[in-house]
Amino acid sequence: MEIILFVYGLSFFILGVLVLFVRTTDSAIFFARKIWLLGIFAILHAFVEWIFLYMYLYPEYEPLLSPLKFVLLLFSYLFLFEFSRFIVRESFQKQSSKLHFLHTLYAAPVIYIISLSSLLTLILIHPSLEDAIAAIRYTYGFFGSLFLGVGLYYYGESLKKSEYVERLKIYFKIPGVAFICYALLAGIAVSPTHYFPGNIINTVWFLDTFGVPVQFFRALCALVITICSIKALQIFSDETHLKMLQSLRQIKRFSSDVSHELKTPLTAMKGELEVALKEPRTNEEYQTVLYSNLEEVDTLQSIVKNLLMLTYLEKESLKSKFTQQNLDDVLLKAIEDLIVIGSQKNIIFEIRELENLIVIGDEILLKTVFSNLIENAIKYSPYHTTIFISLTAANHMAHFCIEDEGNGIDEEKLHLIFERFYRADDSRSKQIKGFGLGLSIVQQIVDVHDGTITVKNRHPQGLEINVMLPLAF
Repeated sequence: MEIILFVYGLSFFILGVLVLFVRTTDSAIFFARKIWLLGIFAILHAFVEWIFLYMYLYPEYEPLLSPLKFVLLLFSYLFLFEFSRFIVRESFQKQSSKLHFLHTLYAAPVIYIISLSSLLTLILIHPSLEDAIAAIRYTYGFFGSLFLGVGLYYYGESLKKSEYVERLKIYFKIPGVAFICYALLAGIAVSPTHYFPGNIINTVWFLDTFGVPVQFFRALCALVITICSIKALQIFSDETHLKMLQSLRQIKRFSSDVSHELKTPLTAMKGELEVALKEPRTNEEYQTVLYSNLEEVDTLQSIVKNLLMLTYLEKESLKSKFTQQNLDDVLLKAIEDLIVIGSQKNIIFEIRELENLIVIGDEILLKTVFSNLIENAIKYSPYHTTIFISLTAANHMAHFCIEDEGNGIDEEKLHLIFERFYRADDSRSKQIKGFGLGLSIVQQIVDVHDGTITVKNRHPQGLEINVMLPLAF
């Protein structure tokens, strides 16, 4: 029994120390930023088990140590309870989830009033320290462990697919099962009480029935949870390191992009100014040079603006500012802004379907998506043609589709159109002003909204672009 209790406490103590001292706040997976709650629970609970061990070895100190055990147990389970509420909120917040009711019932702050009332009721049935400790296990211990286990098991499925998520899934599911078992054992690991079920199912009953102390199985669960958590923390650490390298690459890429795109207009401006200064010119000639340079400045300004937009979209804190948006309203505003430009080529906008859809996102960014795609369609559409637009719902996703009647793009080049500075060299882009950044910006905005964008040629001619964004409800 002594070894079981020592290993039990040591497992949670190691878990707590690692969780609190391994850097996880830079992880893109939000779970990592709240894992400190689990760390505090683990350390406090380790001391609870070691106090229990000391009381087991030296029973004469039980009256002195029992109140301390009660306080530490209460606070440890409160941290576990709060961590489980966070996991439930993150795992089942989407209404499409079959377990969304857990989000409604368990994630609301009123659960603390309900749980505290239940705790006090159990304590008042028979006001004793042992019964109070059992009451803590029945309320915060059992439900905290149970819902944490269920939430962890399903948490990986709620995350956006990535290399790290695929590696982490197993380390969510195994501890999830372990915490569910731990919850069931928490309802058994109580001294005999004066109320059900502790008056029947308790540590004495378990030992008499199975011949093994219940603490053995709880220690086993603690070991499994700790080992899997260590593996998960290693992945978080690897992810943070790679993230730093990616940030450096982004800086280098931005510098490369700037030098690549600014070189041509700057060279043109320099050449014109040098020619103008070689000999005296008339006012009209100087004005011509200045107007030409002004156009190049506008070009530079547009390029820098787009590059800064791409850099801004790489910030992960962007999502914290997202709110509910009526996607159809955003689309109509974008169309309204571009109708005049389309009319200059006698282009008709035909809206085939327009549903009232709500997504979580940024209005300006979403409008940028629609504006860039519509403007792109106008640019590459011949005179007297039609641009077809639709916005519908399908499989819990908002589906935006835009089709033009231009020349399309060579099939082998379709996959390149979202790359920075790429412009097709065929008739579609000939004589069309642009810098090859618009669709790259669109793709990054769609990505940051957890959506997808695809492109394909229409038959007999034209281009079709489809954007899918998750619905809020």
